[in-house]
Amino acid sequence: MSQDNPGIEQILTTVKEFAEGVAQRSIGAERYDALCAAFLMGVVQRELQLGDDQNNSQLTQLQGMLGKQGDLAELYREFSSRVREGQYDEDWQTALDFAFSQVVDKVKITNPNHLETEHRSS
Repeated sequence: MSQDNPGIEQILTTVKEFAEGVAQRSIGAERYDALCAAFLMGVVQRELQLGDDQNNSQLTQLQGMLGKQGDLAELYREFSSRVREGQYDEDWQTALDFAFSQVVDKVKITNPNHLETEHRSS
């Protein structure tokens, strides 16, 4: 990341605030476009803030569950394959807990306001 100001976070915040301002002064399609831009800036900010930690946590969880190393995408494919094959039928709570935590992680990025309070903190 840049060591100069403004930093990436500051730029994203400024663009988000600008788009929100445009939305407040607009109607119709222009308002919608500005609201979409502001929303997407928030998604990018949260991805930059949380994404690496979430990926590392998911990787660690999958490695533990599957008992093997690999990259995140590969391990997700393996997990999904094992679920489809019924390998978690006797221990479905483990698979459900993992899947639920992944959904919470994704919603923390896209729109944390849709989460119950206890799931909003990192």
